[in-house]
Formats: sequence, structure tokens, C-alpha cells
Amino acid sequence: MIRSLLKWPGGKSRVMPELLPHLPKAGCLVEPFVGGASVFLNTDYRRYILADINPDLIRLYREVKSNPELVIDLARPLFATGNSKEEYLQNRRIFNGTKGLLDVARAALFLYLNRHGYNGVVRYNQSSGYNVPFGQHKSSPYFPEAEIRQFAEKANDTKAIFLCSSFQNTLKVMVGTDEAIYCDPPYLPASETANFTQYHTEPFTESHHRQLAADLLEVNRNYGAQVVISNSDTEATRAIYQPFKMHEISVQRSVSTDKDNRQKAKEVIGVLPVCDCCGRYGGDCPDCVAVMGDATYNAMVAAGVFDDQGGF
Repeated sequence: MIRSLLKWPGGKSRVMPELLPHLPKAGCLVEPFVGGASVFLNTDYRRYILADINPDLIRLYREVKSNPELVIDLARPLFATGNSKEEYLQNRRIFNGTKGLLDVARAALFLYLNRHGYNGVVRYNQSSGYNVPFGQHKSSPYFPEAEIRQFAEKANDTKAIFLCSSFQNTLKVMVGTDEAIYCDPPYLPASETANFTQYHTEPFTESHHRQLAADLLEVNRNYGAQVVISNSDTEATRAIYQPFKMHEISVQRSVSTDKDNRQKAKEVIGVLPVCDCCGRYGGDCPDCVAVMGDATYNAMVAAGVFDDQGGF
């Protein structure tokens, strides 16, 4: 399994064996919530469109694709000397308060903050200031030099496109006839105490989930794009994504500081069922309704339906 260069809550590395069989074949995979990019790193699509609303995340991926060695050179000394609360807070102040910081320097700082902050949490205040506390690591966090180079190689080989974009815009402008879609949005909370659904500076609400479900159905109807989603296994998830066929899985999560009390979370992989003829949910092609299309006619001929009717 190829590891992400980031620590990312809800990352898909642990569930790739369960997820891979459900991902559809296509020329291009579109991810409106790329997150830690584990799906990108562990699949073999010819092209990728990878989006997220977090500009720091997309900046890091773009810089790693374009300037991997410079990102490594700038990040290495941060990792070498930065495993203390004082250094972390100083680097966080630079990240939040320095105007005119070069994109590649900001990318290296984001990688440092992600690896040195609390359990990989990525969180911002209402002013877009990064406000994750220091992670209190006993030893220096792992420096993902090999992962940076591996990411850059794959991103360049596949000509991956990285977009800083909302899911609404990504689905409107980047999906055509040769794309499949995988969506891993912020999870619906399984309980009141698990209610962390941050989407950059704003919460990702049930209303957002309903909009996402509607947009995914529309994209499928318009283009025949196959769709797969992941989320927590809750009543709300099953109600909002009711058209999807749900496959249950259990995942060990690691945000809690109490390692002994980390329990497996129930999640679902949702696959939008589509017509074999038109590739649409609900059967919008002529083969699925009263008008007979070519696919239906050919299938009936192959089955011998017209053999005793003297032809036409």
C-alpha cells in the first residue's frame, strides 16, 4: 500500500482493500474531496482530476508535482529542528501571518504543521488561520521524503490536475463521458461527541450532503458517470444517499489520543446502481422504458424471440 505524504483523519489507506473492488473502470477518476490522496496513490486510472476546497492542501500537491526536490529541501530542516511546542507555534505564526510567502515555502510549512500537529487534524478558525495545537510528539515525526517523490512521479505520469474548488463546481465543470467519480466528503457524525465535520473554515452539514447526493445523481443522468461514495454508517447517511447500494465495512480510526479506547467505526461504501444499457441510475435511456432501443432489440434477437415470427 502506497502511503500518503500527509497524516489525514479519515484517510482511505486502511480501507483500500475493501474500496478497490467497488471503484468503476474509466479513463479518468474525479475526486471532489481528495484529502490525503490515498485513492489516487493506490489506483491505476489513466488520468485524475483531484479537487478540494482547502487551498493549502491543493498548493502542497501542486508544488510537490512541480518542485518535489525544492519542497524536500525546504521541509527537511523544519522537521530536523521543529519538534517542540515553541518551534511549532513559531512556524504556525509564520504560516498564518507572513504575507508574500512563496508558494513552495508555504507548502513545506503546511507539510510540517500537518505532521507535527495534533494527530494530523487540519483545522482553521473563521479568519482562515490554521489553529491546530502542537501534537506533543515524543520523537520527531516521520519525514515523508520518499512519499513526496512517489507522489510527484505519479502526478506527472498521469498528468493529474489539482483544483482548489468546491464539490459543486468540480462536478459541474470537470465531469464528462469518460470519468468516474469517487466522493469521500466529511462524515456525517455517528454521535454527538463525534460531531467533527469541518470543511475548511465551515462545517459540512446535512444540507451539503443532500446537495452532494443531488449533484451526483444529476451528473450520472447527464453523462453516465459512475459514482462511488464513502461515509459513516448512520441513519442519516442511508437516508440522504438512499439511491446508493450500501456495502458495510469497519475501520479503525486514530484521531483519539487514547489509543486503548480507539474502536472500530462502522462505515459504508455506497455504489450508485446503474442500468447496464445506458449507465444511468433509474433507467433514463430508451432501452429502459417503453421505447425499444438497439441494445434491447439486439438482446432479444440473440435470445431467439423473433425466430418463429417470419422476420420483418
